[in-house]
Parts: sequence; structure tokens; C-alpha cells
Amino acid sequence: MTKSDWRVKLFGDSILLNTPKDVEEVVAPDVEQPMATDGTEALPTAIPTKTDPVESFFGGYDYIALFFGANYCPFCKKFVPNVVAAKPFLEAKKCKVIFVSNDRDLENFHTSCAKVRGIDVMPYDTSKTAQMRDLFGLKTIPALMILHNADFEKDQPHVYSNAREILELDPKCENFPWGSIEKKQAGPVSNFERIWIHGRHGHWWQLGHKNVSEVHPNDMYMDEHAVRIRAGLLNIITWLAIMNVFFMNKPTLAAVIFGIVAWEFVVSMIFGLTPFAPLGWIATLMAIVLQPAPLWKPANPKRFAWLIGLTLALTCFIMVQFRTEMGSAYKPAVAAVAFTCNVATWLEGNAGFCVGCFIYNNVLVPYFGHEECNECKL
Repeated sequence: MTKSDWRVKLFGDSILLNTPKDVEEVVAPDVEQPMATDGTEALPTAIPTKTDPVESFFGGYDYIALFFGANYCPFCKKFVPNVVAAKPFLEAKKCKVIFVSNDRDLENFHTSCAKVRGIDVMPYDTSKTAQMRDLFGLKTIPALMILHNADFEKDQPHVYSNAREILELDPKCENFPWGSIEKKQAGPVSNFERIWIHGRHGHWWQLGHKNVSEVHPNDMYMDEHAVRIRAGLLNIITWLAIMNVFFMNKPTLAAVIFGIVAWEFVVSMIFGLTPFAPLGWIATLMAIVLQPAPLWKPANPKRFAWLIGLTLALTCFIMVQFRTEMGSAYKPAVAAVAFTCNVATWLEGNAGFCVGCFIYNNVLVPYFGHEECNECKL
């Protein structure tokens, strides 16, 4: 083994052994004691100290599974039992499993080691972990990456899959190396299926398409191309609303604009872009012509974004109705709301930045303790 071996560049010279027999005599005195599974007893926290050189550690294995997690992550805690239970099945298929800590300090690293006891660990190195996250494009944890244990002279390993969700579908790893599962879960979508949801994709009245994601077959997705085109159409409508406020001042036009926008947002939040949302229909048809390959993104964050849009449109409409009572504050207030809608639709339609998805991941997720949307996190 030489320093050109990508495994040495990735993990360092050795791996920490983290089985009970390797760490039972070395206890960390000032480390937070993790609770037992029943929540009643404190489990002893031991620091892994024994190591095995990378070459011998991975010798005889065809694959390497990297479990990325951290002590602060509640979803990692839920996923740990899955990985521990799957370890013997994976190793029977010649896949070595190690834990890669994303903890912020050594104390939490030691606590994480205790929580994943039975899974060997990459030595604590925040710079190497950051490089690995960049290399694999990881934005959220927990994650389970599968690498080919081959081609050591290359600069980078061949990443086989992000297998967290696949492991949950196949906990005994009966179908490992899982390539066949990914192909079965994802398939081409016909133009008619993009317009009218049916068959394996679900029902016409649901929010989005199922069975279009390789790792989330049961989750609903929308074609991002159609969503962005519709945002562009809504952006045109916001310009019309702004012109009406400052130049035309026609209450009837304001009511028509609000009616179109309100109907669009309400029915799309319930039924998706089709079949009841007129702008959604136009956007979907345009996407089929302009973008033959759909770009699938999770549907639920879009629903939240459209709820924000509906709220802004309703606020603007109410202010138009009470423009006399608002006096001189009317135009600045309604302009602020209208320009907010304008900027939000422009950002999504032209820059691909969804304000609703950003709020979903950075406000709702931390506040309510939900899991981040891996595929739309910015």
C-alpha cells in the first residue's frame, strides 16, 4: 500500500476498531453517557484506541459502506440500529462497514462511538470529513455511501450509491449490491403520464408522481421544469398586478388577477399541477416540449411554498379592497407585497431558488424537529 492509495487519502493510515472486546478496558471519564435502549440505564462510554491498517482492514472486501452520522443528529440515532443490524448481512456480501463522524468535537465523537459500538470507526478528523462530504456531495446526515473497494491507484473512489433509504427497504441486504433495486424503482415517464398521473405513479388527484425516485419510490415528486415554468407565468401576472396598482387602478382587474392566482394555488396545493390548475397545465405542456427529461423534486416543500404564495396574494387582495381606509399607506404596503411575490417567482423561474423550500428546510425543520428534505435542501 502506498500514499497514492485513495483509501489512505480518504481515511488516513488506519481505522479504529470499535467492537466491545477492543474498547471495554478504556473508558472515557468525562464523556456524556448515552442512554440504554430502554432509557433507564447509562451505557459505559469507551474510547476506541486499537487500530488496523487500512490495507488489511479492507482486505478481502469488494465494497466499503460509509455511515455518516453525528451525536447531535436525532435522525442518525434512529438510523444506527438499522446499520448495526445490517452489518453482518453486508459483510457476508463482502461489504465492510465503518462509521464516519460528523461530530463537532472529540467529546461528542466518543459518545457517537459508543452509540455505534460494533461498527468500526474512521479516526476523528474534521478536515477529512469535510473533504468527504464535498467529494460525495452530501448535504444532510445520516447517509450511507457505498464505495467499490478497487482501483486504489486512482485519485477518487467510485461511489456506488447513497444507500440509506435502500437499506431501509432491504434491511437484510438480500438484493445487495442494490443496483437492481434502483433500476426497478425508477423508470421512464411517458408524456401522458407527466400530464395525467395514473398506473404505477398513483392517481390523477394526488399532489405528485410516485415511483420516479430511485430511493424514495413511495414519496411524491413534481417535475421541477414544469414548476419553474409556472413560476415564470406567475411572475408575468405579478407584473400585471403591479402595473394595475400604480398605473391602471382597476379594482375589477385586481379581482380577476386574485381569482386566477388564488384558484391556481389552492387547487395545485391539493391536486398538484394537473388536472385543475390552468397555469400548471400550460407549464406541464411547455415542459414536455422544452424539457423532454423531467427533473423530479419532492412535492411537499412545493405545497408549502404555494401556501406562502396564496397568503401573499390574499394579503394583497385585502389591501386593494381597503385601499381607501389605508390612505397613503396603501401603495407602499401593496407594492411591498406585490414585489415580494414578483421576486419570489423570478427567483424560482429564473434562478431555480425556491424560497418556500429554503424556509421549509431552515425554519420548519429545525423548529418542529422534522427531517430535512435531502433533495431540495439548498
